[in-house]
Amino acid sequence: MDLLYDRDVNMDALKNRTVAVLGYGNQGRAQAMNLRDSGVNVIVGNREDDYRDQAIADGFQPMSIADAAVAGDILLVLTTDESQPHIWTEQIAPGIQPGNTVCWASGYNIGFEVIVPPKEVDVIMVAPRMTGNFVRSLFESGRGALAMYAVHQDATGTAHETALALCKGIGLTRGGVFKSTFREEAELDLFAEQVVWAGFTQWMVDCFEIGVKHGFSPELMVMELYCSGEGAEIMGMMANQGFFKQMARHSTTSQYGTLSRGPRLIPNEMRRRAEEFFTKDIRGGAFVDEWSSEQAEGSKTLKTLKEKGLQHPMNAAEDRVIALIRAARGE
Repeated sequence: MDLLYDRDVNMDALKNRTVAVLGYGNQGRAQAMNLRDSGVNVIVGNREDDYRDQAIADGFQPMSIADAAVAGDILLVLTTDESQPHIWTEQIAPGIQPGNTVCWASGYNIGFEVIVPPKEVDVIMVAPRMTGNFVRSLFESGRGALAMYAVHQDATGTAHETALALCKGIGLTRGGVFKSTFREEAELDLFAEQVVWAGFTQWMVDCFEIGVKHGFSPELMVMELYCSGEGAEIMGMMANQGFFKQMARHSTTSQYGTLSRGPRLIPNEMRRRAEEFFTKDIRGGAFVDEWSSEQAEGSKTLKTLKEKGLQHPMNAAEDRVIALIRAARGE
């Protein structure tokens, strides 16, 4: 993986061009403000909601997404993945002109061909590997988030330069950017969400239930599992020192217990199922079909799953523990 930094990139491709940020949510706000602070001409398109009010408070004069799509030369599509197909058809596509650049922060809709842009425009991706609020705070501190960029369609012959110029304007080349594809970004995201974090989330719930079953209090379990913040500290050390290397900071009892029991906890069936999720659901496209159908039916299954999660006994226990911790900190 080759990383490009500030010294490798210039912003000439953004000169005399208007960047329209379509959607002023978490990433939209960060990218709009960073680009403006980098001297880029930025306009904002957003519907009438709290995000529009925030854009006004931040000094922008937001317009409708449709109007911004007409006024912009470079369109940053930063609404949610699930809203984009409708917004694209109704509000963005009618305003696109030949030679425009359309940029996404997620590879999902282009990578899985849910949206197919016209051939006469550049189609690129700039995808920070960090939430928008951190993209902004890192920029303000003179640093940058790691990011992926991609060129899916180069109608003008300058799409690559535009993608890298945006990376620099957003502050991402301070942290380092690397070339990818829309499909790779989408598959990687879905792999993390449906295999890594899905397994981790369910395992945490299972561990809570096992601990309570064998006599630990619910409060003690949520404290040990996540409320103490120890897990977050360990993840931070993994990022800064290395996955296995950070174990040197733990007791030898901890090291032996973790390394000796881990491989015995995960059965081959779980590994087989994880690979099946990736090859069939993600790379094979079954999840895209399933999620599109779910949205078309009003996301009823998602609503049921979220309600079920919020009814779990962990919620009541963590409310009590979080309140105690905040009181102890004087918050």
